[in-house]
Amino acid sequence: MKLLMTEHFLPESTYTLELGKELKNLSELTCFCRKGAAVPMDGIRWLDGFYGGGKNMFHAAASYLAGLCRLAREIRRGGYDIVHVQSFKSAAWEMPLYLRAGRHYRFLVHTVHNLLPHEAVKADRKRYLRFYKACDLLIVHNEHCKRLLEEEYGIRPGKICVVPHGAYTLSESVCERTPSDTVRFLQFGIFRRYKGIDILFRALSLLSEEQKKGLHVTVAGAWFPKLDPVDYEALAESMGLSGVVTVRRGHIPDQELDSLFAETDFCLFPYRHIYGSGALLMAYSYQKPVIASDIPVFVEETQGGKTGILFAGGDPQALKDAILLAAGWTDEAYALCQKRIEELTKGKYSWRNSANALVNAYGALGKKQVSGRRS
Repeated sequence: MKLLMTEHFLPESTYTLELGKELKNLSELTCFCRKGAAVPMDGIRWLDGFYGGGKNMFHAAASYLAGLCRLAREIRRGGYDIVHVQSFKSAAWEMPLYLRAGRHYRFLVHTVHNLLPHEAVKADRKRYLRFYKACDLLIVHNEHCKRLLEEEYGIRPGKICVVPHGAYTLSESVCERTPSDTVRFLQFGIFRRYKGIDILFRALSLLSEEQKKGLHVTVAGAWFPKLDPVDYEALAESMGLSGVVTVRRGHIPDQELDSLFAETDFCLFPYRHIYGSGALLMAYSYQKPVIASDIPVFVEETQGGKTGILFAGGDPQALKDAILLAAGWTDEAYALCQKRIEELTKGKYSWRNSANALVNAYGALGKKQVSGRRS
């Protein structure tokens, strides 16, 4: 099976790299990525042909279009059985390219990391619906997204395959809980409104001064005002939370992740909604119990709360109670939760499991008599 996988967001997002480490043993794999993002390794052919930045707007646009031309040429000449699209830089330009090149490959596959972009506009729904219906196979990471594709987009069930998102391959030296007089909580990831940082702050403001003693919360991640204009550092200060909250704005380099998670006891996910969370799998990679809102994806991906504590989403009082409950956990309760997380990361959320599920889905495509793409 000859496979072309396209990915714009390496090296920041390592999903395709982690998956590829296992997939290369099961297929003839080529990864088409951004300039300078290739990670040489045996078994993967890398083509770093996508847009990698420009000196100005004109140069950036020219570089982007040149990258698309390189991709189109590779699809025409590559003789691929499957073109698997992981991400888009600009869906408006790239979706038509994949569809027009359809005669040069057997099957088109897309991983639906998010049903729509986080900052979607009205035209996006129609655009993505057309692309979803044109694909031969759609990959999702959980049953919730599969149901949404069926119910809201009218995609037939047989065209959707659930392939769990793997837990990232990280250092194992930080799995043990380090002794501390303070119970330390972390919310990690790009700041966005749907992640409920404001809900977290309202929950913390309900704590008495006595309850705040021995607790500390770090909110860490990149901040882009266009995505979320709220200055959370100023908000924490205005709510009297400076003593219990540290806001760390900016990209966290990979080499600093070990120390950040080593200084964490519980990871926080007070999200309003989500299609899937790489940050949750990051917490699992470090065997950190989670406190998450009871939205469908988190109910599913925490095994109904077995990997931590679920609370009523959007309810600051419920989150406050969950934080206090976690702060009172015994070492035995904490270790039991870590064991459950370890079992998940070695089973359902292992990259080997993800790769095997994906290859099985590819194989099922090959057995079907496909006479044109249909929804």
